[in-house]
Amino acid sequence: MRELIHPDRGAQSLENRVLELTILHDVSRALQKTVDEMKALYIILVGVTAGWGLGFNRAFILLLDEGENTLQGRLAIGPETPEEALSIWQAMKEKHESLGELLDSIYQAADIKKDKWINELAARIRVPLNNQDHPLVRILRSHEACRAFHGMFMPHGFPVGDELTRLFGTDEFAVAPLFLADKDLGLLIADNAIAHAPIDDSSLGLLEIYAQEASAAIQNTRLYRRLSEEIRVSEERNVTLRASQEQLLQAERITTMGRLATLLAYRIRAPLATIGGFARRLARTMPAEDPRREEMEVILSQVDRLERLIGEVLAYRRISRPEFQPADVNALIRSVLITMHDDLQRSAVRTVLRLKPDLPPIRIDELQVRQALMNLVGNALEAMPAGGTLTLATSSDTDSLEIEVTDTGAGIPKENWNKLFKPFFTTKTTGTGLGLAIVSQVADAHRGSLRFKSAPGAGSSFYLRLAINPEEGIAATRSAAAAESKEQHR
Repeated sequence: MRELIHPDRGAQSLENRVLELTILHDVSRALQKTVDEMKALYIILVGVTAGWGLGFNRAFILLLDEGENTLQGRLAIGPETPEEALSIWQAMKEKHESLGELLDSIYQAADIKKDKWINELAARIRVPLNNQDHPLVRILRSHEACRAFHGMFMPHGFPVGDELTRLFGTDEFAVAPLFLADKDLGLLIADNAIAHAPIDDSSLGLLEIYAQEASAAIQNTRLYRRLSEEIRVSEERNVTLRASQEQLLQAERITTMGRLATLLAYRIRAPLATIGGFARRLARTMPAEDPRREEMEVILSQVDRLERLIGEVLAYRRISRPEFQPADVNALIRSVLITMHDDLQRSAVRTVLRLKPDLPPIRIDELQVRQALMNLVGNALEAMPAGGTLTLATSSDTDSLEIEVTDTGAGIPKENWNKLFKPFFTTKTTGTGLGLAIVSQVADAHRGSLRFKSAPGAGSSFYLRLAINPEEGIAATRSAAAAESKEQHR
């Protein structure tokens, strides 16, 4: 038999049902607009406490921290005193006409305003999930809303405990689990600790329904955040991949050019030596007044230039396998200057040496470092076509030795700084663009570095740093690379 309902009671029940659906609709609509988790949590709590909403005095959201395996207070809302409550509720009524308007204002706000006192209270809630006997953990696992009343959780029938009663400052509050399917998210807790109004079964049932809407919103914001992070990581990887592809293409181009240049250098070297030999022999037999003498000097200078270019190309290809031997770097610098004596005189460049005495013993490939120094000095001379001062200095620390080569030339334009050590880059009409690339390779081969300072009109300084014992660094790098490879193949 169908139960007979009094007309007034039926109308009131229908009105309550419409009100409940309106609350859920307004909150759901507001939650669908935001993907920010903290703002979504705040909207949920406002829906629980607003007079147009569920009408509780205070509300707390506790969420699972899977990393620490705990249930933690995340956000709370509510007044500390009856006077504060009256002031807040009155201001909200004057400012907004409905729950929808209130929630829209939260969504549009740049940031949310947290109540300090109640959030400090929420932050103290920290329950280990492995404590299966804790009341909040038991409610979380049950997926069933309940009400704390006179020291017991109903309808579960287990005690609330003094800890929670002291924490919330009341022995009557409602708890609704937040979950989706079999995935636990946290708890939604609400009370009437200010007005001391009882929590009836209708309010508890509505809170339970509301908690399901809140669970979906929380999970959606988390999924969005995770997706956004994956997109960000993917974009970063794409950028890195594109950069790596460009580097590989550049390396392949450089390798191809290097092979071609090496092949041409070897093919040209022998006939060029023959041409140079005959030209020098003819020049020695020509009288000084011979009008062809000037033309022969041009031929000889061009042969010399071609021989230097071929030497640079072949030197660049030989850098990768250094043979380390003990060496005196100061003596090597003096030897380089003697070798380049004629070039220094022609350039009208004054040389200044600031060589640190008692440099520590160092192991280097002397031929490679000599080539690097000759390239640096040659570049410095080209930077001072009208003369100037060339300064060479040495210094050392515990692990490395540094050679400084400074000129007083025009300086290096800033737009060329990033390309300076790239193979085949040159701003000169003559040269291969391998000079500084060779120096950079020598630095790498000696577990060191190459850096520079330059200012327009104030000259440039290049600093070639060499490891005192480069073989130890190479062995350590190989060992680390082998360990990493072994780890990746486990």
